[in-house]
Amino acid sequence: MFSKLYSKFVRVTSNQLYFPEIDGIRFVAIILVVLFHIHGYFMGKMGNSFADSSTSHPWVYNFFTKGDRGVELFFVLSGFILCLPFAHQYINDGKKIELKKYYIRRVTRLEPPYIIAITSIFILQLAMHVNPGNLTTWQLFQHYFASLTYTHDLIYWGHTPIITVVAWSLEIEIQFYVMAPLFFRLLSLPKITRRIILVSLILFFIAVTAPLDIMDPISLTIYKFIKYFFIGILLADFYVSNTAVEFFNKKWIAPACALLLVILCVIPKEDELYGKLSFPFLIGLFYYIVLKNEQVKKIFSYKFVPIIGGMCYSIYLLHYTVISIFGRFTTKIRITDHYLPNLYFQMVVLSLIALVISSVFYLYIERPFMDKKWMKYLIKEKKQVSSSNEIIK
Repeated sequence: MFSKLYSKFVRVTSNQLYFPEIDGIRFVAIILVVLFHIHGYFMGKMGNSFADSSTSHPWVYNFFTKGDRGVELFFVLSGFILCLPFAHQYINDGKKIELKKYYIRRVTRLEPPYIIAITSIFILQLAMHVNPGNLTTWQLFQHYFASLTYTHDLIYWGHTPIITVVAWSLEIEIQFYVMAPLFFRLLSLPKITRRIILVSLILFFIAVTAPLDIMDPISLTIYKFIKYFFIGILLADFYVSNTAVEFFNKKWIAPACALLLVILCVIPKEDELYGKLSFPFLIGLFYYIVLKNEQVKKIFSYKFVPIIGGMCYSIYLLHYTVISIFGRFTTKIRITDHYLPNLYFQMVVLSLIALVISSVFYLYIERPFMDKKWMKYLIKEKKQVSSSNEIIK
């Protein structure tokens, strides 16, 4: 039964190669983001109505308030995944990547689900009379159009998108996709040279953005987050070069990886200098262990983990809206008069609802577009319909 479910939901890849451990990494990132938003919604609606409070459970509170770092995990992974074929080309003299196909693939894979999701959320907001900023219908449409064209941050500088707040990071992803092939050319340089340049770029952007982390406008731009994409490129370099694979495949590396994941979840990445300097590199180290250590790879490839991770784009697009819609009903339910039981109840219920709805969207909307030949199939189907109509006439 599970094998049938697995084949139905497993991610479709362009080159027919599938690495479940990568979806396992996506699982960690999306879980952090979803729990972060559920916790934020819970605190806004119910946080101060219990006998105890979040301050009574500082470890729990600190963990969930740091869940937004799942976005940085996605940025590093995007840099790695996009760079991988280019790394094979430049480092291993592999197949040359055609830029035209690269850009077309980005559009045909990501845009249809995004357009459908954003449009559906916008229509739902109008139907439910949801208006976060007390805007006119025309103003809401302007925000919708800005998000649809990935220009919201350019038009509304420093303000999170109205239609769905998560769209800000997708704008940054698109900006990187456009510039990425230029950065990937660094891998054509000698090994030591390219790695020194990449590390220098990462340190440079850490240094120049660190004083500006508290500024809201800068926090929504690629200027602040590009260091994570460079980590992804550096990771692709190490991965394709098979750097120190025997060392990273040792048995004691597996528990070290678990400890590293805990550190990534709690390290003060913006408040302390050591956190700002180490956090991006620790993500790269964590990913490299997952990709090269056979024990860890099995854990991140275990059953439902890669399935949920493979749906991360659908979950990311929809979860915030799902939480906002259903949270208004679930937060009316109280489990005792204490903070923790109610928090965990909301997290379980809202996570499951988001997962179910996202699964349907993934299966019927996103997954079909993962097949790079979907446009050919669509054109062929239209021709068959036209031929049938001609025969009937």
